[in-house]
Amino acid sequence: MKVKNQKGTKSTSNKPIKKTKMYEIALYGQSEEFTSSAASVMMVLRYLNQNYKISKDDEFIIWNETVYGSVWHGSRYGIAYALAKRGAKPTIISTNIKDLGYERKIAVYEGINLDALESAFNEIKEKIKQYNVEERKGNVTINTIKKYMSDSYIPIVLVNSSTLNSSQSTPSPQWVVIKGYDEDTFYINDSYSDSILAMEPSTLADSLGYEGENYMVLVKAIKIKDNSQKETKVKPKKVKA
Repeated sequence: MKVKNQKGTKSTSNKPIKKTKMYEIALYGQSEEFTSSAASVMMVLRYLNQNYKISKDDEFIIWNETVYGSVWHGSRYGIAYALAKRGAKPTIISTNIKDLGYERKIAVYEGINLDALESAFNEIKEKIKQYNVEERKGNVTINTIKKYMSDSYIPIVLVNSSTLNSSQSTPSPQWVVIKGYDEDTFYINDSYSDSILAMEPSTLADSLGYEGENYMVLVKAIKIKDNSQKETKVKPKKVKA
């Protein structure tokens, strides 16, 4: 199902928000400081596909996909691409649907070639079209997260690392999986600290987004049918005598 806007969508309109929602998504701790995007994708894939096996090798394969259009930490397009090509159904919610946004500032600071980054950014935007991934302009708030989760979506959300987790002193973009909520707490799979964070809504709200931009990749919680292990049987051709 495609999410067409923040108001009046089939996924959010006229449906009461559930008081509690929880997905039993197993935690995975990222191997490197910059692979939260890949770790988030892998956690969701493992929930959707019981045959999917998490590995460090796959973490770097997926990170190489998610980092398209990003300096280090992964772009929303790369995340959506990595999910979609493995059978998931992602939709992107963005406050900025036009350009590189905060990635431009990071690229300048890191000495990354802006032309090369923008080329990769535009390329991955085109790639996701083959999977019918839709991006819609909209804000990411506590309320919208609850609404989509209540309607069977799993959110992978961009946060400010230092606001989310006091152990990180330097602000940087980070991706996390929100696995559930109840009346007064959100439960977050934080791959950086390799822990499940129990967080008040106001604290999570302060952590959402980076440099004034908010992004969320919604993944429909529909199990993936993995046929990769099935052997294809070829029927022998009848030979006329």
